[in-house]
Amino acid sequence: MRTGLIAVTLCACSFHAGEAPSEPDATTPTVVAPDAPPPVHGPYPIVLAHGLFGFSSLGPLDYFYGISDALTASGRKVYAPRVDAVQSAEVRGAQLVMAIEAARLDSGADKVIVIGHSQGGMDARWAAAHDPDAIAAVVTVATPHRGSPVADVALGLAPGDSTAALDVIADFFGISTSGSTTSFAGALQSLSSAGAAQFNADTPDVPSIPYFSVAGRSNLAANDACAPAAAPFMATWDGDRDPIGAELVPIVAILAAASLPATPTNDGLVTVDSATWGQFLGCVPADHLDEVCQIAGQSPGLGNNFDCLGFWRGLEQTLRAQGI
Repeated sequence: MRTGLIAVTLCACSFHAGEAPSEPDATTPTVVAPDAPPPVHGPYPIVLAHGLFGFSSLGPLDYFYGISDALTASGRKVYAPRVDAVQSAEVRGAQLVMAIEAARLDSGADKVIVIGHSQGGMDARWAAAHDPDAIAAVVTVATPHRGSPVADVALGLAPGDSTAALDVIADFFGISTSGSTTSFAGALQSLSSAGAAQFNADTPDVPSIPYFSVAGRSNLAANDACAPAAAPFMATWDGDRDPIGAELVPIVAILAAASLPATPTNDGLVTVDSATWGQFLGCVPADHLDEVCQIAGQSPGLGNNFDCLGFWRGLEQTLRAQGI
């Protein structure tokens, strides 16, 4: 596993400034559209922001399994910093800002793209709100922007066995509830419906920064629960269905019980509605682990053709096509 505040993967690529524009003719007025977007200078480096870390099922494996190498091969510099494993989005977001500034210093780029998975997307939004000049775009993958019913049950804010929910979440994420009570409670609060609503109120989007989002659908859910894919490459897997991973079955049961009478489409932890933010790019047939190519890049499930690394490469190409 990579250690330290920030893990760096370098690619053999360089950034060239464009040619200086010629001076305008003195007799020709210069017209500037008042609403024209600021110029972009991509391709920018990518900072990957992880979710709650320390999954017992992932062991020593890199959280974004194989993804840094795939994006580096596409011509990006890629950084995968580590923030506190279990903390609130505000605390982790402040740590992410430090990592973003380190990435800018190392790469020489004026801005970076931040792609966050799960709670990492909330950290990314906090970083964008507090260090906007450093962010070219925010992309969130399966981020509970409106909270998760599972966290609500664990905190006793929704019907269900809160003790059992705490045990299930702690077991899945490899967290000791006795050893990190304060930070664990902070993390759960960030992921609850009420906590997410307060976070959204306190952390508005920055108008000059584009925000994109992706959701996962699993448990054999069809794509008709999702909006049409805004990114054409996402439609590749519209006909596929994902069987939920065994690791997520206990959490799915809590989510289903908390969402009666009808369970919304979800990736085993985050619903599609909660994951939708900014420009929604679509759904992928993947559970919460499949989205980051876990475990160890194994197949997402029998009969599912979802290509995790192909998804991340397509995401990078979509950003590149927009000059980011």
